[in-house]
Amino acid sequence: MKKLSRWLVLALTFCVAIAGFLIRRQQLAAELMSDGSLAEGSSLHILLTVLSGILFVGLIAFLFPLPKKESWKHVFPAALVPNLLLLVSAVGLTAGNLILWRSGSAAAVVTQSPEVSNALAMLLPPLGVVSAICFAAFAILRILDRKPSPLLFMIASIYLIVRLIVCFQVWNTDPSIHDYAFQLLAAICCMLGCFQLAGFSFERGHLRMSLFWTLSAAAFCAFTVADTLRAGTLSDILVNASLLLAMATCSACLLLTDGDLPAPEPEAEEEAVAEEKEEEN
Repeated sequence: MKKLSRWLVLALTFCVAIAGFLIRRQQLAAELMSDGSLAEGSSLHILLTVLSGILFVGLIAFLFPLPKKESWKHVFPAALVPNLLLLVSAVGLTAGNLILWRSGSAAAVVTQSPEVSNALAMLLPPLGVVSAICFAAFAILRILDRKPSPLLFMIASIYLIVRLIVCFQVWNTDPSIHDYAFQLLAAICCMLGCFQLAGFSFERGHLRMSLFWTLSAAAFCAFTVADTLRAGTLSDILVNASLLLAMATCSACLLLTDGDLPAPEPEAEEEAVAEEKEEEN
């Protein structure tokens, strides 16, 4: 049942991500007006809402049977492929934030905001580069089969918090939530996903909760690909694609890695031994 749940989770997330991207692309092309409001007779926003609800309910149902895993040893393998994918996401995140840093667009967008908002906007690109370095360091430490520091995902979480604040200030000027709803959901889920991932390096990880947020982040980042390809800058495309890859890779590690699980409790060991003796008799 547990193995079946893993594949159901993967199938659900993949199908929702692809369907959401296609529907969102059609909505942007046919049902959203230039000011972000819905055209008369629009219905795709209902379909996207239902799709999001299916994702949330399905993840809760399929993640429930999964075993508890708390340590980085149990969920982050030293395998080359997932860590190379994380390195690729770090390169993309670095490139996207360097482009943003050079253009200065993050600061320009909020020049009429309070000084704190301007300061956060100015900090966003360098924090993004530092976050990318943390992703890369995490991947390299796992390739070397060494314990990753909890600070790596914690620093990435700080970047994602600042990104959420800065982006929301821009989105909040939009008269219609339909114009940015899935970008907002993607930003929130990425932030919470990174925060949960840090717990495994503390030996206090929560597998189900972490998977809920990282899988949701991957799905909504896939929705958001439609937004970035239609009206986003190169920086937006790179950052969103990098976060999508990072969240999808971490989700796969959490879901599919069968590391050395914690030793069973003494009582459980005694029961197992007793069952074996009964079977022999």
